[in-house]
Amino acid sequence: MINYSNRKLAVAFRKYAKAILGLIVYEIRCLLNSSNERFIYLFLQALRVASQKNTKSKLLTEFKIYPKYPKRLYPINSDTSDLSIIIQGPITDREFVQATIDWYTACGVSRIIVSTSQNIKDFKRATTVVYSTPNIIGLGNENSHLLSIQKGLNLINENDIVIKTRTDMRIFNELAFSAIPSIHKKYISDTTKDGFRLGAISNNSMLIKINNISDHLYIGYASQLKRMFSLPFREVNNVMSEISVEPNLLYKDERGLLLKSTKFTSSFTEFFGEQWFFNSYRRNCLIEDMSEKRVIDFLDYKLALSRYLDVIRNSVYIIDPEELDLYWLKGDIPTLPSFYHDADQNSSPIPCMRLTRLNWLSLYYDESYKDKILNYTDSLSQYDLLF
Repeated sequence: MINYSNRKLAVAFRKYAKAILGLIVYEIRCLLNSSNERFIYLFLQALRVASQKNTKSKLLTEFKIYPKYPKRLYPINSDTSDLSIIIQGPITDREFVQATIDWYTACGVSRIIVSTSQNIKDFKRATTVVYSTPNIIGLGNENSHLLSIQKGLNLINENDIVIKTRTDMRIFNELAFSAIPSIHKKYISDTTKDGFRLGAISNNSMLIKINNISDHLYIGYASQLKRMFSLPFREVNNVMSEISVEPNLLYKDERGLLLKSTKFTSSFTEFFGEQWFFNSYRRNCLIEDMSEKRVIDFLDYKLALSRYLDVIRNSVYIIDPEELDLYWLKGDIPTLPSFYHDADQNSSPIPCMRLTRLNWLSLYYDESYKDKILNYTDSLSQYDLLF
């Protein structure tokens, strides 16, 4: 055992020596991290070149690297005077959220609202809304999600176009971002109350799972979104009282109760939060109430799917995340942001399954495409996993 001197000079020396050693270790780690990042970049670059030069290779490799703090490249003076943005959700990386706000501000957006249940310091160049988490427990976090959107919409003019996005996402493509107001105004509809469609992202959106429109990003006039999200909180036991499935199809993780996606479980049209939200859109935002019953008879699945496809074709437009260069901070999703899967992903992908922009365009322009989807679902077993 080492006996250290207790003299003040010796204690002070040890204290400062420890601080200096810690600083040296920190600098070495920073240097290594920077080197590792550079080595990874060089590896990816070499992999891309090798794929091109190797005549036997069956790969074409491409990758994207985004700047942590983006800067404008194009001198565009787009009209964003009627554009507002709601950034909602938990703050997992404050620096990322602030940099996102700064980026959107640089692109000309003046009304940015951050809505979260965390008690945090206000963000610069944005309105920070902090709300209390609802006492009513839902299947997952859908009640908190609902409240965060409501709180944000309450601060926005009825005639503003609103982009609803998340705290862990950022739109990097400034050309696409600046064009959203003019693009949205071109997507008219004769089936909605305000004459315009709802914009949605293809992340996790499905064609053959009723009402499964992603809640990651919405684009719509504030008046439309306020009607869509005029919902009371829902309680987990009330929802589960209507659900009857095989035990292996229902499970729980940190997100709450989850239901595996099969053709049969598609008969529960409001199980997931995004389904609940979209069914409200069908009920409250269309001239005619096109909403689905929360639980339909499985024998009526094809007819209900037909109605869902009609709503998509007539009242919605879809954007792929690649069009926006939408970056997702989420680190445990190993695939491209336009879709993701879990351990139950089918080994053979199901055609017409995902609601990509291409599939939406096919549904919109090709009158026979709907029948192709409906006919294809006839070939699926009620036990087939959709994703």
